[in-house]
Amino acid sequence: MASKKRNVVQVKNPKTGRYVKIDRGAGKIVAHKKSSGPYKGVPVARKRSR
Repeated sequence: MASKKRNVVQVKNPKTGRYVKIDRGAGKIVAHKKSSGPYKGVPVARKRSR
């Protein structure tokens, strides 16, 4: 793991019901969770209101 802090959030995949970590800066999926429940210490992304 790099020493720099990434802009990472987690979202729930509606198809599988599991959580996925996403790097918002790069717009890429970083990791997916095999067990149930959210990641600890990673903020959950909220829907934007327009």
